[in-house]
Amino acid sequence: MSCETYVFANNKGGSGKSTIAFQLAASVAKARPNTQVLTIDLSLYSDLTTMLCGGTSRPSLLAASRGAQTALEGTSKDERVEGLLRALATGKQGGMSEEDNQVSGLFGGWNPFSPTKRPAPKASEGTAGEQPIDLRRFAVRPSDLLAEIDQGGDVQWTLPSNLWVCCSCGELPLEPQEVPDAVRRLRSAISALPQNWIVIIDTDHLAKSPVSELAFCAATKLILPLSIDDNDFSRLFIDPTGNALFEVLEGLEGREPGWLQSKVHKVVFNNVLHYQNQPSHNDGVVLPFTPAKACIQQMKNMADQMYSVHTDDNKLVRFFMDGHKVGSMEQFRERYFSGMRKASEIVMNASKLLGCPICVLPSGTIAIDTLSCTIDAKVLQALQSEVTLLTESVFSWLLDLKHDSSYQQAYFQNETKKKHRQLLLEITRT
Repeated sequence: MSCETYVFANNKGGSGKSTIAFQLAASVAKARPNTQVLTIDLSLYSDLTTMLCGGTSRPSLLAASRGAQTALEGTSKDERVEGLLRALATGKQGGMSEEDNQVSGLFGGWNPFSPTKRPAPKASEGTAGEQPIDLRRFAVRPSDLLAEIDQGGDVQWTLPSNLWVCCSCGELPLEPQEVPDAVRRLRSAISALPQNWIVIIDTDHLAKSPVSELAFCAATKLILPLSIDDNDFSRLFIDPTGNALFEVLEGLEGREPGWLQSKVHKVVFNNVLHYQNQPSHNDGVVLPFTPAKACIQQMKNMADQMYSVHTDDNKLVRFFMDGHKVGSMEQFRERYFSGMRKASEIVMNASKLLGCPICVLPSGTIAIDTLSCTIDAKVLQALQSEVTLLTESVFSWLLDLKHDSSYQQAYFQNETKKKHRQLLLEITRT
């Protein structure tokens, strides 16, 4: 059995893909110390890399962010996503040329909008008989990178040592004609990983790009961060740029049998206004917090619209993990939908600026370059509890490792309700 693979995707920029991937990857690594969590940053903007490797803060206006600079200085192109993509395209572990390894960019550093020009790829010679590419060769521990860079000793937290990242610094060298072989090699590479590994792939808004196709055809579980804005919701199905997520998935599905592997595992409503810091069950929509009434109705409306298409003419059902096994609207809501509330701006900004996930964020006064803020302990504790619940929902790590999906669903629902009741008691006592 291959390790679990997840892809975070939405063709709307700013939906929270990288931020939620950052928070949940760290959270699941912390919760499962015997599991190795590998994140692969396939976003042009490299936000996941930036947050994991030191944060988004900048020492000055025109300087690179600390996280981007740490990744740039701590790895070579042959050790990052650039090298991985060339290895997947060519079958060679060291796929970067001497020209590719030269650093050139904005102000002498990282420039995500000036990718190195490459010669046209050669015709495919197939992948049969090749040894699987070792994904670990292209991964680093963010904790190790930060330890090397942080010579002043001002980092007040420790990232889990079982958390890895395949860094991106803005270049994604994969051509459309190289995708088929790259997909086959990435599938083989994932299958070669030990079963105690989890692979999490971040993508950007260009759902039709070669690297997004690579992710959709190699990972199995699609995590869909989504705002409760109607326009953002509609863009999943209709996008004049050709990047509508479900249109892209449909196109990949029609390429050849088994080509598309990713199916929706969880829709995570993001930045939802909350009413209370208590878990809630809203006609099937199970959330680690209690949302405002208007938000509840909007989430249910979106879920119900997806369900109506889900059951109509076999249109959407094909792109959800359990397909026809979900028999009612309430079951559909409970199986596929969760959420992350709109957190305190102080806490969320501190987390991203510092590159410190909520699960290990310290309370108290924190200095970030020229900014100083105070993290309230009770606010932080409530948010950490909610991130824990969301982590369990997305990664299903409370489930028994049986293959019976009906058993898994019943077990998950029962254990989730128990966990919600326990957290409710703890929050009430505080």
